[in-house]
Amino acid sequence: MRSSILLAASSAILAVASPVLQERGRTIVETETATEWVVVTVTDGIPLPSMFRPDRNRVFPSSITSFSSASPSPTPAPEPSPEPAPAPIPEPEPEPAPPAPPVEVPPFVPPAFVEAPQPQPPAPAPPAPAPVQQAPAGDDYVSTVLFHHNVHRSNHSSGDLSWGGNYADYAMQTARKCKFEHDLAPGGGGYGQNLAMYATSSGAQAFGANRAGAQAASDFWYNGELHKFPSNGYGQGTPDMSNFHGWGHFSQLVWSNTQQVGCASYLCPAGTMVGNMDAWFTVCNYFPAGNVNGAYANNVKAPSGQPTVQAS
Repeated sequence: MRSSILLAASSAILAVASPVLQERGRTIVETETATEWVVVTVTDGIPLPSMFRPDRNRVFPSSITSFSSASPSPTPAPEPSPEPAPAPIPEPEPEPAPPAPPVEVPPFVPPAFVEAPQPQPPAPAPPAPAPVQQAPAGDDYVSTVLFHHNVHRSNHSSGDLSWGGNYADYAMQTARKCKFEHDLAPGGGGYGQNLAMYATSSGAQAFGANRAGAQAASDFWYNGELHKFPSNGYGQGTPDMSNFHGWGHFSQLVWSNTQQVGCASYLCPAGTMVGNMDAWFTVCNYFPAGNVNGAYANNVKAPSGQPTVQAS
C-alpha cells in the first residue's frame, strides 16, 4: 500500500515601509496504491329534395232549370235570344322552364397526409476544453519552475519572473532543514516565501525535484487557490483577508511587482517531515515580496481566461 501527503504553506513577507502578512497553511493528502493528492370523414349527407303534389280537387259549375204551369196568355213576341258569349280562349299553358343544368360535384379527394419529420435532437454542446499542459522550454529544474510560474502570471497580466540565484540558495537552506515552517533568516529576509510538501510511501526518488517544483507552483499554489481568492477582491486595495491562508500562495505567485523567484525542492527522508514516508519539500522565495496590504488592486488582477495548465 502507498499513501501520500500534500501540504502547502502561505506566503510570508517581510517589508519595511508597508504592512506585510506572514501566513502559513498546510494541506495533507493520503493515497493508497497510487500517489494521490488531497489539496416529457366526416362525409356530409346530401339532403333529399322535398316532394310536391298538385291539388287534385276540381270544382264543377252546376245549373238549375225550373218549370211553372199557368193559364195561357198571349204569346209574346219572341225576344231575341242573346248571343252566347264567346267561349273563352284558353291561354296557352306556360312552357315549363328548362331544367337547371346538373351541378357537377367534384369527386372527393382525400387530403394528402405528409408525415411530419421527426424532430432532431439538439446538437450536443461542445465539450469544455480539457486542461492543457504545456511543456516548459527546458527540462532542467530552473526552466520547469519558471515556466510553471510565468504561464499563470500571464493569465493575470503580470510580467515574467527571472531566476534569482541568491534566493534559490536561501530556499535550499530552508528546504534542507526538513521542517515545514517559514524561514526568512537566510539572506536576512526581505523577500516573500511559499512552501509546499509532497510525501509518499514509495517512489519518491523517481518522482523527482522537477515534478515536485512544477506541482507546487501549478497544482498547489495556483490551481488549488485561484478559486479561493474573493471574487470581489480584484481591484480592491486590500481584499477580505479572513481566508488569507487559503489564497496567499496564489496572490504571491501572480503579484505583478515581484520580479525574481528562486526555488529549491529537497527530498526529506522518512521520519523527518512525515512518520514513515519520504517527502519532497519545496521552498520558493520572491523578490520584491508580495501580499502587501493596500497594494492588491495593482498587483493581483482578474484572470483573462487562458487555458488551465497543470503539472501532471
